[in-house]
Amino acid sequence: MTFPRKRLIAAAAFASTAVLLAGCTGGGEGPAPDPDEPVAITVGTLPAGDYAPLYIAQEEGFFEEEGLDVTIEIIAGGAVGVTQLVSGELDFSSATWANTLSAVSQGLEIQVVREGTDSSKEGINGMIAKEGSGIEGPEDFRGQTIAVNTLQSATELQIRDCLDSAGVGPDEYELVEVPFPEVGAAVSQGRIAAGFVPEPFITIGEAEGLVPVMYPSVCNEDQANSPLINWNTSRQFAEQNPEAVAAFVRAMDKATQLAIDDPQVVVDILPTFTTLTPELAGALVLPSFVEDGTPDLEGAELTMDLMVEWGLLDEPLDDLSQYAWQGE
Repeated sequence: MTFPRKRLIAAAAFASTAVLLAGCTGGGEGPAPDPDEPVAITVGTLPAGDYAPLYIAQEEGFFEEEGLDVTIEIIAGGAVGVTQLVSGELDFSSATWANTLSAVSQGLEIQVVREGTDSSKEGINGMIAKEGSGIEGPEDFRGQTIAVNTLQSATELQIRDCLDSAGVGPDEYELVEVPFPEVGAAVSQGRIAAGFVPEPFITIGEAEGLVPVMYPSVCNEDQANSPLINWNTSRQFAEQNPEAVAAFVRAMDKATQLAIDDPQVVVDILPTFTTLTPELAGALVLPSFVEDGTPDLEGAELTMDLMVEWGLLDEPLDDLSQYAWQGE
């Protein structure tokens, strides 16, 4: 993919301010790996808009500038990604605080290295249903089968909390797992009444006669103030490869800042790793990218409290700061 000259100029400007951007996260300082001897890393992610900065960093050469040779792998979800970090199949993975806290409660040693997106914008995710199906809002989920991509995850937490705030109890619907790319077909075929998806799957669904009937990201005050997507590594990898972690954070800082300052970069890159056409990419609601990527411990505590409330954690965890990467 070829970017216009103005985008190349913007990339150069971001490279010249790398130190400032690294300072935003509080953890990206330190020497980079040698670009002449790049460190090979594998990063797990999903084909959705929230993860665009990863692809931007790859396309714009930010990883290469930091001495990293990045391989991107598609994962089933954040819960799977964090287990692959511990097994060594991945070096970094996209996830959520719910994934991280669930993993560490089971003894897995995971750390969040950078926040990615938050839930402060309507339309970045939604529950989609067939137009004309009679499903028009959360109250219509009673007695229905609805889907999230993975159970025991941030998506389950968000849906259960949203429905509860709308007066729909957990015993009034059935929750099943359907991967994001398959939700549209499952709804269209009547296998589920509605399903949770992030963009770009809302926009893709609308082109196929599906409509959003609830926006979980802003369904109540807690959800609107919650962190959404973050980037994780294993504690072992962080301790053994602190320079590579710092380099990854710096590259993601630059890519995220570019995505914030020039949304067209996101629009242009989405068709390269999703099924979106350029026209659909231009129509979707872009994610709420987080400029200051410092791990959000306040948001993590909010997530933890909801997890305990909804049975995704047996009890609160002590000292959440130990699950946030502190830098070299």
